Amino acid sequence: MNKALLIAFTPINRFFFGGSYSLENSFYAESLKFPQPTTVLGCLRHNILVQNGILPPIAIINPKNIAARIGEEGKKLTGTSMVNGLDDLDDNFGIIKKISPVFIVKFKKNEIEDFLFPVSADVVTKKEENEKKEGTVSLHCFKYAKKDGKSSYSGRETEYAILSERNPKLHEACYLGGKDFWKAYINSNPLPHHPYYEEDRIFIAHTSVGIKKNREEEEEEEGMFYTKVDYSLRKGFAFAVIAWLKDDHRLKNGVAFLGGEQSTFLMKVFPLEDMPHPIINMILNGKCDLPENLSNGSNGEKLVALSPVVLDNDSNCKFASAMEHRVVKDMHTTKMIRRAKASKSEAISMISAGAVFYPKEPVSLTVNWTIPYKIGYNYVIKLRR
Repeated sequence: MNKALLIAFTPINRFFFGGSYSLENSFYAESLKFPQPTTVLGCLRHNILVQNGILPPIAIINPKNIAARIGEEGKKLTGTSMVNGLDDLDDNFGIIKKISPVFIVKFKKNEIEDFLFPVSADVVTKKEENEKKEGTVSLHCFKYAKKDGKSSYSGRETEYAILSERNPKLHEACYLGGKDFWKAYINSNPLPHHPYYEEDRIFIAHTSVGIKKNREEEEEEEGMFYTKVDYSLRKGFAFAVIAWLKDDHRLKNGVAFLGGEQSTFLMKVFPLEDMPHPIINMILNGKCDLPENLSNGSNGEKLVALSPVVLDNDSNCKFASAMEHRVVKDMHTTKMIRRAKASKSEAISMISAGAVFYPKEPVSLTVNWTIPYKIGYNYVIKLRR
């Protein structure tokens, strides 16, 4: 694998990343907080072509005619894959070998200070009620107990029941953990809490209201209003990915556009070696591959998803059957990510980042879709329970 690069995207203003719903079929649309892997891939391919003189700076690539637009030299740089779906057989992205999931990088005086990842679903928050500590928040990791007795859930029958130790009065942690959090979490130590790493301290929501237009006639429809929520990041924070390129001189600092609304970002490229951050080092050392971690795991370990998990039907059934227990925040869908021959309105469902899985035993998982892991899906870390 070639030398890894850290690519940071600092939003110049507000940004909007589309999800399953849009203003075309609804009167409410809220941006996703993180860009999709396919969005980042498209941005990198576009910038490589622009910076190497294949496309003019203002060009917007239509995947339907990309081959004709970029020619043979462009294909060498950014490949031939149209990413028509996650099951597309063509996974040639030119000099782009692999991209990690998106995370947050924190800067201090233009120097990298920390890397932040959304915490796992088995972490909850507790507000202190002690008068001396009023307003402070602590983080707690809960486990579960396996009890004898028959249990039936989602069509599966087992000879045991699962008793979660989660306190229902505690809230889901909307928190991004830095190196101190992940070191403590990995070693089962008390979890530190940094008040400025709460999601609502990093992401700033902006709500706007407008009059919806008739797309065919481009006329405003009387009384048809919409509500739109987009975001910005607080100063000192940026999105980032780790990318492995066959030729790392082909991508340089510049202006980048992400999302369907072409939100503007400053893109900066950094060389990246081993860092004092456990998650970054796991990614750099190739220890986040889902099938590999599952085949080498045991019932004394757990898997934590750093990215959405998306598998073909056969692999998904085998993966689900291999779990003794799981903690999943929600399912995520987007119409922009689907199978190659699916209809435009059909979306693929995936398990959101942060999910925690507890395997019963090692299992061999044959994944037929090669594109997801290459662009930042199916990244999990393996830890002691």
